[in-house]
Amino acid sequence: MRTNKKIVEDFYHSIVAGDMDLYSSVIHENIELSMPVREGVLTGTYRGKARLVGEVFPHVVSQLDNDNFVFCKQFKIMSEDAHCIVAICEAEGQAANGERYDQIYAHFFNFQDGQISRLIEFSDTGLADRTIWKGVAPIAPDAEFVY
Repeated sequence: MRTNKKIVEDFYHSIVAGDMDLYSSVIHENIELSMPVREGVLTGTYRGKARLVGEVFPHVVSQLDNDNFVFCKQFKIMSEDAHCIVAICEAEGQAANGERYDQIYAHFFNFQDGQISRLIEFSDTGLADRTIWKGVAPIAPDAEFVY
């Protein structure tokens, strides 16, 4: 069985490689992706692997110039215990509209049954709103973000 640290490493490596099988293997069926944002395209909590893989992730990727964008240029696990891992991930490149989108993410991971069961993502939402989300319709969350 993979350690939580290995699960997080596989999560980032899967995105870099575009390996959706590996990505899917680290995501729990009942995952909660939380974006603690009051307004924007992605706000609140999105529930379920099918929604994350089939709707949210493709929506984000479609706003990027995938030939000139690296989601995970580098990452570092900043803190780790038996229940949670906190990591910082750096992305750089261009949005689909040609604007520069160099972003830093903070991710909080929780685990269940050897997979990621909750992911809370913090980023520069002002940068995202000015570049990748300009003129893009929001995706309604399943619930508001709660601690």
